[in-house]
Amino acid sequence: MNTLSNTRSFADIRLVIPKFLLEKLRIHPLTAGLYPTALGKYSQQTSVQIEQSQIEQHQLIYCQYGEGCLNYKNKTRTVKRGDLVLISPNQPFQYKRKTGSKNAVYWINFTGKLADDFAERLLMKMEDGLGFVNVQENIYKDYDNLIALGSRGYTATNVIHAVHVLQQTLSFLALQLRIESFNKGTSFSIDAIDELMRDNLHQELNLDTLAHYSQLSKFHFAKKFKELTDTSPIQYFINMKMQQACFQLDNTVDTVKQIGESLGYNDPYYFSRLFKKIVGMSPKRYREN
Repeated sequence: MNTLSNTRSFADIRLVIPKFLLEKLRIHPLTAGLYPTALGKYSQQTSVQIEQSQIEQHQLIYCQYGEGCLNYKNKTRTVKRGDLVLISPNQPFQYKRKTGSKNAVYWINFTGKLADDFAERLLMKMEDGLGFVNVQENIYKDYDNLIALGSRGYTATNVIHAVHVLQQTLSFLALQLRIESFNKGTSFSIDAIDELMRDNLHQELNLDTLAHYSQLSKFHFAKKFKELTDTSPIQYFINMKMQQACFQLDNTVDTVKQIGESLGYNDPYYFSRLFKKIVGMSPKRYREN
């Protein structure tokens, strides 16, 4: 059972998806994988308490600002600005605004055939359902788009769009959890490494240089980089070079040889083979297409 006890204000919204629509979402091929069952937001004026003793959906809570208190899995923890809470199905919990703290939270319940898979990606970088994703404006926008479903009406087009917004939001949150976990306790910055690579597309960068720039050993740098990007640093750099090659093939009249040389490949045959391996066709064919 999910209960909400609060003092309402004009900024507070709760949207419960009607039963007839849930039945359609459950069987429609474009929505059966993942769909919301209820969602809402509570403002700083709300003295909110969210409790769950038994519910079959996953529940996600995002703290926009302020502090809350989470009781979950026999632990009491503080939920702060930028924190994300994910409650597993049929797990009792309680979330309430911390006394004396202004608080604004977004929440959503979701289910579907892929719900456990999406939840698993999130929980990998959370500690017993609590993690930090920082303050992200696009999270508010995605939530507001979902909430706007109620005012737009329950047409098939609106609902399918809302479902894919939810998938996008959960995927983004999983990425942010990885980034924040990755950056925790280290000076490493993926944005700085990305910028370093883009500034050096005209030459080679080896693992020693990249690791030294990040002030990490080669082993730890390569491990952390792959954990975040799912690829090795050197392969990431090569992929970036091939993206630039595609751009130049599309937007310049430079020859394949000139483009290869501008990216640090003096052997045009090697560059063409590498381009084909990454892109799936030769530079000449890519330009012709």
